[in-house]
Amino acid sequence: MKYILIIAILTMSAFAKPYFRMTDFKYEVKYVNTEGPESIELHSVANRFDKEDSIQWVFKEYKITYLDQVYCIQDSNMVMVTSPKRGVFAAAENVPNPQINYPPTIGDSIYVEQTLSNSKTMKGYLKITDTLKHGKNTNNNDVWKIEAYNLDDDKYSAIYYYNEINGFVYLNYKLNDKEIEMDLSTIIYHEF
Repeated sequence: MKYILIIAILTMSAFAKPYFRMTDFKYEVKYVNTEGPESIELHSVANRFDKEDSIQWVFKEYKITYLDQVYCIQDSNMVMVTSPKRGVFAAAENVPNPQINYPPTIGDSIYVEQTLSNSKTMKGYLKITDTLKHGKNTNNNDVWKIEAYNLDDDKYSAIYYYNEINGFVYLNYKLNDKEIEMDLSTIIYHEF
């Protein structure tokens, strides 16, 4: 009976869809060699507008709210969230978007080709390198550490932490001489 319960819990968490369940995520943001908003939010708008592949990055700057509608994939095979692209985040297109295949395993890698805003193609890969504990929002569950690389330009890379219940809880972009660190600080569940 104990093993059936463990399998049921693992199965449920493996198919969690944090970005499509009326959830908003707030990240505290730190910068090196650049400036930007102190926080950024990710809203799971899919259920609000009945669009199963849509989420929004929400930037609040100078009392103005900017919405960056982006693409998201969540199914039993993978999770992928398009990186934010507004302002200082524009260079994040030079790094593979945060993504992970299910079931995650240390050593797994994903080859990626992304179309850039200048219509060129960025070639990169992501690799799961470790599991670790991170942040209050993971309830002390393990997160998967994913390293992302641009194969054509080593000045662009990222590290993502993914938790199977709450999605990407940490994103760290190295964009040429700039660095942006996003750490999940608040999760808001909505009921409609």
